Amino acid sequence: MVGRSSTGMRGRRILIVGCGDLGSRHLQAVATLDDLDSVEVVDPRPQGLELGQQRLPQVNQRNSSTEYRWLSSLEEAGRNGDLCIVATQAQGRCQLVREIFQTLGYSYFLLEKIVGQSAAEIEALLDFCKANGIHVWVNFQTRAYPFHQRAKSILNTGDPIVFGVSGGNHGLATNGVHNADLFAFYDGSSCIQTAGSSVDRVLHPSKRGEAIFDLSGTVQGCTQNGSRFTLTYAPDHTNSEQISIATRQYRCIVDHIQRWAVESDATSGWEWREVPFEGEIMVSQMTRWFASDILTNARCELPTLEESMVAHRFILNELGPHFNRLMGRDSELCPVT
Repeated sequence: MVGRSSTGMRGRRILIVGCGDLGSRHLQAVATLDDLDSVEVVDPRPQGLELGQQRLPQVNQRNSSTEYRWLSSLEEAGRNGDLCIVATQAQGRCQLVREIFQTLGYSYFLLEKIVGQSAAEIEALLDFCKANGIHVWVNFQTRAYPFHQRAKSILNTGDPIVFGVSGGNHGLATNGVHNADLFAFYDGSSCIQTAGSSVDRVLHPSKRGEAIFDLSGTVQGCTQNGSRFTLTYAPDHTNSEQISIATRQYRCIVDHIQRWAVESDATSGWEWREVPFEGEIMVSQMTRWFASDILTNARCELPTLEESMVAHRFILNELGPHFNRLMGRDSELCPVT
């Protein structure tokens, strides 16, 4: 049991830092948890707190006994709670985790991606967490979708995988890191090596901030298992992603947004068949399961911070030089979130 007081008499307490679009969805998810005494929501922006206050009443089966506190700074928050969800932008997030641990005593964290703007600063946070016994999971929730849990379970361990992603919405960083983690989940390797890239010569502004951008184009990777990873995002449309996975014995095509998938295998002569795409995939639903597992069992289906480094290293190290070239600078930080 995580974070119980010595008396064992109180319920659990959760801290949410950052209450924008994603933070407010995490709030909706934890609002349905049983045995939850309080949720503290910290956001220095009044509009962030207002968004959380607007979305909280939308939750069905909300725990009516949970108390909510709406705070503008960490200094107002209580100490030694059970779980901290950090849904701020990537810039400064690694330092923020250190601050929350040092000043408030939290040691269990669920972090939004991208955790930081360079692989080096995330590596430094990982070292800090290991040294201080801090447990961190990263919200690469795609690997927890029931479809992917099932598909991986029927693959032959060690078989090379050809894994392709194509879509719009210029998302090589923001969406690409999710799919790099999904590839790592299937392949099981500890490193994705670069295998070339062709990135468009344009910076795509992000709705998340004036200094935030993304890229379009193609990046490729490979692993020691012989697997191949190709990630392509178009610059001129916002069509949802299509993911294809193929091994010598199995193949599938899946569209998460459309909740549609087909598969075939060698035993059926490679005849395509539609398969159900089941389960909830929204943050406002899935975080409930992740938080409950962390609070009860100190584990969940999300990757740990260390496991997430496979995707973070590949995406940030691959895209960093392209950002520098397009922005006419020399920095180890990628302007992403």
